[in-house]
Amino acid sequence: MDWSQTPRVLLIWPERGKVLRSRLDLILLERYCSSQGSQLALLSKDPEVIYQAGKAGIPVFQSRKEAQLQPWGKSYREFQRQDLQRYKTEHPPPENLHREHPPIRKKLPIWARIPIFTLGVVAVLAIAATLLPSAKIIIQPELRGRRLVVPFQAQIGEGQIGISGIVPGRALDIVVSDQLSRLTTGTISIPSQYSRGRVVFTNLGEESISIPENTVLSTGGDDPVLFQTLESAKTAPGAEEQTQVQIEALYPGAVGNVAEGRIREINLAEGAELSVTNPKPTSGGTDILIPAPDEGDRQLLSRELNLLLKEKARKQVELTLDPDDILLSRDWDDFEILTENYTPEENYPGDTLWLERTIEYRVYFAAVQDLEALAKELVLAQYQGGSYLPHLESITLKNLSEPVEDQGQNYSWQIEITWEDSRAIDDQDIIPWIAGKNIGEAGLILQERLGLEKAPEIILQPSWWPNVPILPFRIQIFQGGSENGQ
Repeated sequence: MDWSQTPRVLLIWPERGKVLRSRLDLILLERYCSSQGSQLALLSKDPEVIYQAGKAGIPVFQSRKEAQLQPWGKSYREFQRQDLQRYKTEHPPPENLHREHPPIRKKLPIWARIPIFTLGVVAVLAIAATLLPSAKIIIQPELRGRRLVVPFQAQIGEGQIGISGIVPGRALDIVVSDQLSRLTTGTISIPSQYSRGRVVFTNLGEESISIPENTVLSTGGDDPVLFQTLESAKTAPGAEEQTQVQIEALYPGAVGNVAEGRIREINLAEGAELSVTNPKPTSGGTDILIPAPDEGDRQLLSRELNLLLKEKARKQVELTLDPDDILLSRDWDDFEILTENYTPEENYPGDTLWLERTIEYRVYFAAVQDLEALAKELVLAQYQGGSYLPHLESITLKNLSEPVEDQGQNYSWQIEITWEDSRAIDDQDIIPWIAGKNIGEAGLILQERLGLEKAPEIILQPSWWPNVPILPFRIQIFQGGSENGQ
């Protein structure tokens, strides 16, 4: 194509091989031909070449004859190049865009640059002098002592404090248990020996009746005394025939000593044909006395254990409550016995009586946090738009009387509230007085205008800086040791 002078160039692809199949290769060929003043066309049957040539706007033919007979037409790329050339001709670029050398800047003389540099340094120093210094001002205002005596009332069941002096009466349940013993002073009798005697059986019939050994006899009545025969016997035939038999009480003790004629009943199938009686009193039954607790021992031991448990509960309450809480209950009469066991039980012998008891006490108290919260409200109520402010952290409470319970289960007593206050100082008013002032002058201004006994302490950073900063946010105010900001 370099030596070709024809306006058209037909590039023939080989039937075999795959060359120049990318669109970029075809576009480069088309541009080169256009630069030589020729129009490019292709002769190829390769589908990929035909497709890429179509996308690049290059004519493609199937044979030489078809290329000779049909018009080629111009590539749309040729039209684009012509339009671009025409646009460049009609719109030439501005001359300053084609400047090849930067403009020459004129340097200032040294006598002009030194003042400018000095002004810059001074400006930086002025900004640093404005922003870097800081000040802390500690003001100790004059304190006044205040006092207020208020009647307080703790109401059981109340949940909130009241400005009239009402605080909740809180309940505390304490469970304690212990055991105690003491020697018994009473006695109790227990059966020892069996009573004996003789009875007479009388035959009420005509035939003889046998009386076996261990036949049970009784005195009858609601509380019968039982006896048994010690031997067997047999009555003679005929009515009114009698026989004597020795008997012994069924249970030991003096209860078996019965008067004559008391034994009247027979526990025997033939009892209807016999009658029985004791012609003489039975004797020999005895009781012995042994140590046993009596009612006096029980009552005394109960009182002693109650005192022990109450003291134990009192110590537990002291450990549970805050030292500044006020205990309202004084007599400890609100309690419930949960368990109680005496050993030995009633009417049983023993030389030592033991008592084990568990009691739940309920006491009422006024919590210190409720008292302090109410005291703060009462103190704040004394300052409504005044020129002084209270120091709430200085509030102290002192009981002037003991709580007294009324009929409504409320407790009343008097408390003395003491605190300190000082003149109200607004930091926003102070700062304009001293901003930019010398440290000594600033201290005198504050002392005079605030009526202070001594000048406040002013701490500057850096320490060698002579004046209070001008900017308000670089000044911090501390009143009485508490930071109020700035």
